Amino acid sequence: MQLDHQVLSLSVLNHLRTELKERGIEWLINLFLRELPNYINELNSAVTNNEGEKLYQAAHKFKGACSNVGAVGMVELCKQLEQLGQTNNLVQATQIVQQEVVQESFRLQQALEQERLRG
Repeated sequence: MQLDHQVLSLSVLNHLRTELKERGIEWLINLFLRELPNYINELNSAVTNNEGEKLYQAAHKFKGACSNVGAVGMVELCKQLEQLGQTNNLVQATQIVQQEVVQESFRLQQALEQERLRG
């Protein structure tokens, strides 16, 4: 399976491999994958409860975590959700969370699993 560059940034992953040489990248990937459902639950909760500010905060926090592992596709979705949260456009945000974020999280999990196997 070929790594999808739209999901992950190879330059970020290569930098992490260099920086985390002794500890390895696996622990960071494991931590991110363990927390991924919590981030998505926070986004879902915010749109379900029509809370624009909470959506902004959840998307901002998730964006930071995604940046740490080079998840560039999800970072872009989080940027959109931040803007939608700030403008309280929760109809469009709900569609993005329930469709695009779910699809991207599946792709991201697969890509990170592949990277974890590479070590």
